[in-house]
Parts: sequence; C-alpha cells; structure tokens
Amino acid sequence: MTTQIVYGELVFSDGGSGLFNGTDGAAGANTDGTAVEIKSDATFYVTASSAGDQFPGRTITAANFSAKTIPQWVYVLSREGTVAAMLPVSSRTAGSNTATLPLCRPYTLRAGDTIQSMTRA
Repeated sequence: MTTQIVYGELVFSDGGSGLFNGTDGAAGANTDGTAVEIKSDATFYVTASSAGDQFPGRTITAANFSAKTIPQWVYVLSREGTVAAMLPVSSRTAGSNTATLPLCRPYTLRAGDTIQSMTRA
C-alpha cells in the first residue's frame, strides 16, 4: 500500500483552466484503495476548494489527472451523489500519455460538485 499525490487540470469552454492538487484535499494524498476528494490547488487560488465551489457555472471540455503509479479513476461527483463525468487519467511513471484529453461530453460544474479519485500500487 502506498500514498500518492494526484495532480490535475480541468480545461473550460471559455479557454480557462483550473488546477488541482491532491495534497490540498481534506484527506491529503491518496492512500491506495481509498476514494479521496481532489481540491483546487491552494498555490494558485486563495484556498483549496471543491471543483463546483471554486468554478461554478464553468463547463469542463477537457482534463488530465495523473498519479505516480496507477490511478484507478478520477471523476466529477455531482452534488446529488452520482458520477457526472469521467475524467482522463495517466501515470507519471508508467509512460502513459499525459496530454490533456477531451471529455466525451462537456459538463457544467455546479456548487457542491467534487472531484473524486482512487489510486492503487
């Protein structure tokens, strides 16, 4: 069992982007096999916040999230508790593509939406 930091970027329809850092989440870095909320990167924003609270009303068109070894999944969890959008993931050590990739369907963030992730060794 390892602990990994998940980093990521959301690209919005207006051309802007949002940066995310797993160390800023309430639970900190991902412990393998545990779902963790990834919050906005406090280095670039006043505070680390949930995606929907930091960027309400902005539409995600592309994304890339990466973990050190194996990211299981990263997704937008709607405020209703359903998976609203799957987000592209990559491994920083496995040589996978780290390019920002388009979503299958754009998703507009609402207050209360979060980004959830899980990793494994």
